[in-house]
Amino acid sequence: MTAIPHLTRARWFWLKALKQSRALQHRPFLASELKNKYDDRLERTATGATLTSLEKAGWVERTLWGKVGQGMPFRSGGPISAWQLTDLGRSAIAACPDTFPGEPVYGKKRV
Repeated sequence: MTAIPHLTRARWFWLKALKQSRALQHRPFLASELKNKYDDRLERTATGATLTSLEKAGWVERTLWGKVGQGMPFRSGGPISAWQLTDLGRSAIAACPDTFPGEPVYGKKRV
């Protein structure tokens, strides 16, 4: 992880989705639970690769959910690998602009 991660278009898109979903901000979630509208017609679901990118930025972390004693009223095949927001992620969501500010420029920009 670098000191300050780049806000790419994909990261911005999924930060907006997390901003709209208050429930996912306070509990572990699966990648398939994170959804966002794309082009006002289609709905996109996050993937593991998406959340791995957010993890590299330090905004989400992997966690196990469903261990014994977590209030599950049934037996399952074992704990589920899930994701949850970090404190840095909550700060990134709070600072996330409504419009995409543009891609970071790498090297010298040619006109």
